[in-house]
Amino acid sequence: MRYSIPIYWRNKNSYYSIEITKCRKCGKVAFFRRSICPFCSSREVEVIKSRGVGRVVSFTINYFRGDTNLEGYPRIIALIELNEGIKIVGELSDVKPEEVREGIEVEAVLRRYSSDDPYGLIYYGLKFIPRIKP
Repeated sequence: MRYSIPIYWRNKNSYYSIEITKCRKCGKVAFFRRSICPFCSSREVEVIKSRGVGRVVSFTINYFRGDTNLEGYPRIIALIELNEGIKIVGELSDVKPEEVREGIEVEAVLRRYSSDDPYGLIYYGLKFIPRIKP
């Protein structure tokens, strides 16, 4: 996937953090960043950054390989419920398919997605790994 460098850097906040909208009127949260609450239509909203900690609700394992990015298969795609109360879809990393189960705690980390060529732009984004408890 090839993006222009300016477009990629303008959108970097959505690649490097999970921004959610919290309504000051009704108190509900929604993913993705918005200027109007989708529940009560109030414009009294604030954008907060999620800590990226949650649990796996459901998952699937993808064994399909395309022509690009042949590394990193199989891919584990999960529906994750974050502690803030929203559900998002994300890729699990640093875990074997046989270790994944519903209910495991995960946290968002920055990982390399791909690159244009050996000397081109390197794309980073958020993936989820099993949470390491202190």
